[in-house]
Amino acid sequence: MLAVLQAFSPRHHTLTARDLAESTGIPLPSMYRYIALLRETGLLVGDERGAYHLSARLISLARAAEAAESIIEVADPVMRDLVRECGETVILVQLIARVPVCVHRVESAHHFRATFEPGEQLPIDRGASGRVLLAGLPPQLRRDYLAPLAETDAAAAARLEHAAGETAERGWAVSEEEIDRGVWAASAAVTDGRSTVAALTVPSPLVRSPASIQERLLNQVRRAAQQVSDLLRDAERS
Repeated sequence: MLAVLQAFSPRHHTLTARDLAESTGIPLPSMYRYIALLRETGLLVGDERGAYHLSARLISLARAAEAAESIIEVADPVMRDLVRECGETVILVQLIARVPVCVHRVESAHHFRATFEPGEQLPIDRGASGRVLLAGLPPQLRRDYLAPLAETDAAAAARLEHAAGETAERGWAVSEEEIDRGVWAASAAVTDGRSTVAALTVPSPLVRSPASIQERLLNQVRRAAQQVSDLLRDAERS
């Protein structure tokens, strides 16, 4: 299906099933199945002539990719400084298509470390990164995100919404063993002056982040997130 999507271009924006089969090398019967799946997901639109084009739903994904690339360029030097300062891996997480995704990572030198691969999805209902990103949403949109959870566990959704509200007020969150066993994490909001655009997070093995140093790690993450936020605002003004 990725090959089908990649067959489209600005010059070849409307293609028939036969065009797609020829350009991808996928047999025509299989192509019709892939087209049906892509239409069901809303990524492909057909017309009365039997031709297809990409749907507007992909515009938001393209914008998310563009935003991720620009913020990575700004955040990377700050993240590298933070790794040197705190000695732990640092990740940058953004909401993409309603899912928290690790868009950038700078690893520490430790052999034993908590880490997430770029492109890896994180849960929005668990962990410090998800809580910061959830907190950055407008209240009604936050409730929309939590609607599936509310249908199965109303109490859990209410607790998460309350926690997100508290996180929105302070701009940071911590978590302990919510995603991976033995891992504590501190996360702070990166903003563009208007809204939260990412979460800067340090996931640390508990063996290196006992309670006695957690406040120091949190403060380091908060300072770094503020620095990235300031750089983003400066870049927009220039």
